[in-house]
Amino acid sequence: MNVLLLHTKKKVLPDHVREELEQDHLTVITEHGHVQRYGPEVDVRLVESLAHLDEVRAECTRVLEERRLDAVFAPFEHGQQAAGHLRSYFGIPGTGFDTANAFSNKYVMKQRLADGGLPVTDFHLLPGLDAVPGIARTTGWPVVVKPLLGGGSHHVHVLRGPEHYERFRRSQEAAGLAALTVPLVAERFVPMRAEHHLDGVVHDGDVVFAVGSRYLEPVLERSAGFGSCVLPDAHPVNAALRALHAEAVRSLGLRDGVTHMEFFETDDGLVVGEIACRPAGGGIPEALRLHTGVDVWRAALRASCGRPYDATARTRDGVVAHVYLPLRPGRIVKQTPAAALEALPSVVKVEMLHGPGETVRGPLGSASASALVYLRVGTPDEAGPAVRRVCEAYEIDVAEDEAGSLR
Repeated sequence: MNVLLLHTKKKVLPDHVREELEQDHLTVITEHGHVQRYGPEVDVRLVESLAHLDEVRAECTRVLEERRLDAVFAPFEHGQQAAGHLRSYFGIPGTGFDTANAFSNKYVMKQRLADGGLPVTDFHLLPGLDAVPGIARTTGWPVVVKPLLGGGSHHVHVLRGPEHYERFRRSQEAAGLAALTVPLVAERFVPMRAEHHLDGVVHDGDVVFAVGSRYLEPVLERSAGFGSCVLPDAHPVNAALRALHAEAVRSLGLRDGVTHMEFFETDDGLVVGEIACRPAGGGIPEALRLHTGVDVWRAALRASCGRPYDATARTRDGVVAHVYLPLRPGRIVKQTPAAALEALPSVVKVEMLHGPGETVRGPLGSASASALVYLRVGTPDEAGPAVRRVCEAYEIDVAEDEAGSLR
């Protein structure tokens, strides 16, 4: 099979996914400065940005002059639009542009979800930051401002009120938001009691795997101890999460693939945040694998290639939680070793993502971490204390340069 992989420059595939891909005739279109490394037989082609659909299409045309393409695999958020465009334009099997756009364009997504009867917060297409006060007169403060396309909480800002908005307008963060080449979306902020996510697998239009989890704290309020915990099947909120997820899949038109969907739990019930048609970031896929035996990375790859995959959940006793240990830009001087974390109660696995001597550069997203720690506990209520033990035991020191700024 001839597979085209659309890969962003800053992401790295799990080894087992890359190895399975390289068993096919693999062509990669990625960006200059990419960090992923491929085998010697892989045909790697460079573009300035996967967001430039004309450029990606032109490179794909050159590939098609040499060989046919049987499948396109886009494992990350940045690349969904291009993958859908190529499939629709060249008649390659898989999720076409209309569905890929609905899962990645946050304004179109909210329109489709609202039209499908799902509960979403007030949302508006934002012509520019100057329009925020006018929109706030309709939605009320706080207002969440985000790019139309994007992931990992990059450039997502909560503006608390008129004074906060004015300070933000003068900040470097506002300059970075204004420099983006995509429109913005403004949403009414949702006060919440908890934030949840559900990760699913869809085959031939049917949801064949759906597991709900609760974030240890809301994503936009993340601090030390950020992560999530899988919910037991019988947990009261699970049925509602699954029902809303099934309606979202239907409304947006996904036939085959994996999903990651987020929800806000409010005093009045669940509100739908967003849904993506790719594996979740950070430690969520591994937490799901440890809890159910299902590998959503492998399911995503095989769905893109039209191959069968097993999404039968086989849960064990207890529930799996995971925590993202702190990371900030700069040179790591020292950190607690993996062995010390593995010796803590409830810990079942530790992934060290960065180590002493390494320089970490920003910007960092919601899934950025120096290490990921996975724990097995009896109930979700036990996850918080177990995670706090890990955070209290973990230390990381990051150096500053002579000017006092992190690098």
